[in-house]
Amino acid sequence: MAILGWLGAAWPAHAANLLDAVNAARRFDAGIGAARNAQLAGREKRWQGLAGLLPRAELNGGYTKQDQPTAAYAAAVRRHSASATVTQPLLDLSRVANFKRGGTLADQADIEYEKASQSLITDVASAYFDVLFGRDVLQAAEAARQAFHKQLDQAQAALRIGDGTRTDVDEARANLDEALARTVSAQTDLAIASGTLQRITGLTAAELSPISWQCAPQAASVDLATAMDDAARDNVDVRIAGKQLDLSQADIVAATGAHLPVVNLQASYGTSWSRGANENGLDTVFGTTSKTRSSMIGVTVTIPLFVGGGPLSASREAYRRRDQARDALEDARRKARERARAAYLGITNGVALIRAQERVLASADSKVKSTRLGREVGLRTQIDELNAEQRYFEAIRDLADARYRYLRARLQLSAALGTLGDDDVAGIGCNADGPAPAVGPRS
Repeated sequence: MAILGWLGAAWPAHAANLLDAVNAARRFDAGIGAARNAQLAGREKRWQGLAGLLPRAELNGGYTKQDQPTAAYAAAVRRHSASATVTQPLLDLSRVANFKRGGTLADQADIEYEKASQSLITDVASAYFDVLFGRDVLQAAEAARQAFHKQLDQAQAALRIGDGTRTDVDEARANLDEALARTVSAQTDLAIASGTLQRITGLTAAELSPISWQCAPQAASVDLATAMDDAARDNVDVRIAGKQLDLSQADIVAATGAHLPVVNLQASYGTSWSRGANENGLDTVFGTTSKTRSSMIGVTVTIPLFVGGGPLSASREAYRRRDQARDALEDARRKARERARAAYLGITNGVALIRAQERVLASADSKVKSTRLGREVGLRTQIDELNAEQRYFEAIRDLADARYRYLRARLQLSAALGTLGDDDVAGIGCNADGPAPAVGPRS
């Protein structure tokens, strides 16, 4: 039998690795573009909150014309006015609350974008691994189909010359039919994974480079307790929940301010003048033409007395919202710790599982060779050889599954810790320019 490698296809000269796929998704995916615009929009909340604490300047002007054709005087009067007013809040807790809320919302917008960026990485990695795993499974299924087809031909030939049995033929045909079904299923799974990859990155499955497994899997770089503590502090969902708690605190400040006086410093300057049209002597006597200037500086105080009980209800609501946010924060911390624990165990157990599956594959390879030799000397049947063949191809699939689960766990741990970025992506596997070497080749 020909030597079976993991991947036998020819790959593009400049195939894309996982980091290339992530960068392609950043340029192609509309979702991350929407998240970026949401971040930029959210940052404006900081300046909007600050604006409420700064002076407010207004300029007003007016012009009126009054006609009284039958009047003895002031038959037509034109009046002009202009004023400038500057108001500076001195004591207004609602504005202070808006300032705090604006800063918190701006910070939350940055964290939300960070979460979207990390989600993009995990989505791309998931699609990338699904495609590569689909390739491996399809490659193994196709090799199994060819092997069982050859076995069926041999069994039929042996039956014709009287050296085989009908049972051998039926067993070979059953294995071939099963291999055909698995091939169709693998083709479907690969097509679905390829469509997902193209939707996110714009890349086709043929553009991806395989992963070389020559690098030994590494254990987690932190211990479990440290990972769980870091996740409870730095996970993006935890940080978002913390900002929600800060927002609820700002709402309490605003609700409290509704009971307190509002004090503003106000300064203004204005001028007005009027002039009568077609003036006569009476206009001069009664002063229909005049000009005045005025300036004012002072403090205004507004004290709420009774507004129907609304502020009291708003205060109670604000405190309940604060308690809700506290519980949500604690829930986010617990979930982050659990995700970190699951990912950590996925890495630790994944390393052991990969080594075990590599031994299983090597053993399955040896069993195929020894079973074939046993059949040649009459100690094993063709059914035994077919079963050994089937187990070998299952071992290939199981090893691939263990490897990709391990890689997913590495990224999941970084995501749980809130540190997932390009360095984590670049450290995934050993990307090669060509097909990965065969694991447990057999002749």
